Amino acid sequence: MQHFTFARGRFAMTEAWTVSEVQSQVHALLEHFVDRLPASRDARIVIKPNLNNDLVALTGNSVDLRVLMAIVEDLQARGYTDLTIADGSNVGVERRGIDTFKRLRIDRLAALRGVRVVDLNQDVGEQVVLTAGARPHVARTVLDCDFLLSVPKVKTHVEAGLSCAMKNWVGIARGQDKRHMHFDLCRNIFAINEVVKPDLVLVDGLIGMEGNGPGDGEPFRLGRLFACEDAFLNDAVMCRIVDLPLDRVPYLGHAQQAGCLDGALLAQIRAQVPVVRRIKAAPPRTRLALLADSRKIFWLKKLARPLTDRPEVLQAAYKLRIIQDVYSRQDDAVQGIRRRAEDCGDCDRCVAFCPTGLLRDEIGVKVDAEHCIGCLYCWWVCPKGAIELDGPLHAMQRQVDRYKAEIEAI
Repeated sequence: MQHFTFARGRFAMTEAWTVSEVQSQVHALLEHFVDRLPASRDARIVIKPNLNNDLVALTGNSVDLRVLMAIVEDLQARGYTDLTIADGSNVGVERRGIDTFKRLRIDRLAALRGVRVVDLNQDVGEQVVLTAGARPHVARTVLDCDFLLSVPKVKTHVEAGLSCAMKNWVGIARGQDKRHMHFDLCRNIFAINEVVKPDLVLVDGLIGMEGNGPGDGEPFRLGRLFACEDAFLNDAVMCRIVDLPLDRVPYLGHAQQAGCLDGALLAQIRAQVPVVRRIKAAPPRTRLALLADSRKIFWLKKLARPLTDRPEVLQAAYKLRIIQDVYSRQDDAVQGIRRRAEDCGDCDRCVAFCPTGLLRDEIGVKVDAEHCIGCLYCWWVCPKGAIELDGPLHAMQRQVDRYKAEIEAI
């Protein structure tokens, strides 16, 4: 583990890839920041992952279940009893009634470990005043907890430049109130992080997303976990780690202007923190995409939704790079998996990616809820087609067409 101390706080990073490494290194990071954890074992702890949409974590979009499982298990081993996993996915997901907790198997992980899940989009909220007229309601589950653990991903973002700890906070705004954030997205990312601050940030940097993120980029192996006690510092350091210039991340520019990140701190980061891997930056947004997001025509977008929600129109908008996400309202109906041992070989990739720690000979055999949460990570990463799915893909089919080969090769 490498750790750094700056005027704004501490930052640590460590390598991890397999499930056993994730478990040990999550423990090491929480131990490093143990003085940040609540003194009371009855403290209300909210774990806020990035569940932006229904893309499986191995694309680099949402939080890896191995990381989430390791955090929950470690906190429970320390004696904490009141744990909640909470997030509010993006407005497109919310408007269509898509349950990302179900599609990403967060609900099954939570049931296995006996923790609550809260969809912040449906939570009661308290209105906060940000900028450019934005007055979103922030979920009370977040505001009322005793300890707030942010668990973001490392992704590029076509509007914000980077999606990490500070961008993760868009998810604490309720439902369609997230549209308020987009009145001036980067100023409001900065503003909401001034209003609500996490007690600790633990970043899932196993697989990130680069290029056309956060919903249509390419997954890449970063193979790291990070922890920090300050969201502003975390994202400034993360820019250094992925060699992304700060001027490509406008919300960090607003943090600099406000004095949250000064020149001496940024120079110290550049001098001490190594570049791990240069990330491919997000491309400029098209004029059509910018027009589609304009507040001035939002009334027209609402009026035209019966037309624009048709699958053929969504596909055309995706091809024109107006949108990144094409959603299906039909959940997958995968009931289980079968592993053909004769085709398997000995790569053990399925073992490395299983959040519940199943061994090779148990994968496809121990399929009960006590052992398997049906995340399908084993199937996603298998390069030999040795694992078969029982049931139709439905909403997952587009992800498979877009990402299966890339995930197998990662």
